[in-house]
Amino acid sequence: MYLDSFVQRASSTLIGYEEPLSYLKRRGVDEDDIKYYSIGYCKIVRIPKSNSCDYKLLFEATNEFRRLKEKILFPLRNVLGRVNGLVVRRIDKKQYTQYFLTESKKIGAFFGLYEALPHIQRTKKVFVHEGALDSISFAKVFPNTVSSLTSFLNEQQYELLRFFADKIILIYDRDEAGYLGVQKMMNAYGNRHIESIFLGDNDANQYYQTMGYRPFEKFLRSRIPSILQV
Repeated sequence: MYLDSFVQRASSTLIGYEEPLSYLKRRGVDEDDIKYYSIGYCKIVRIPKSNSCDYKLLFEATNEFRRLKEKILFPLRNVLGRVNGLVVRRIDKKQYTQYFLTESKKIGAFFGLYEALPHIQRTKKVFVHEGALDSISFAKVFPNTVSSLTSFLNEQQYELLRFFADKIILIYDRDEAGYLGVQKMMNAYGNRHIESIFLGDNDANQYYQTMGYRPFEKFLRSRIPSILQV
């Protein structure tokens, strides 16, 4: 897909920009994480031109790609590792924008799915967070972790995860949106293949920032039932 080379270039250049690098490090994201997830940043956006409908839609949705400039880029990948969407975040305030290509709308999109897939297939379990940064922190302990980008799994997302996993464990925020999302999914899909765990008053990334790795790992293993850890 035409976004693959753009994401690769944006990820390789992020290390050279102090502002996004410092922000990510404050959030507990190190250079290994940046490379592993191909997190990117660029001041000049160059995306190879394509005749596809997706290219035209993204070109228009991003105001000729201007809305991708000076933003942190979290790529969404399909199970083959091809980029089928982007989540972009401003550095100066908490503002995310999601851009989905046609494929991701049809089959469901996640951040971290490609990276987590071998671990999901091995354990037949997947932990699901709302945000990308939460999933990155949580995956340091449980690598079978993805971000659903919101506090709900639509039908395409649910079916995609169920194709690979017998158990979907929701680790959503302990707030109204998190509770409502869990309830809606239980009503829609039942509770046979879904579990829900609330870590506490903070999200995974906040706990990781406060605790550091070893206490964070110990904390998670105390909160997650042992049967879900294997």
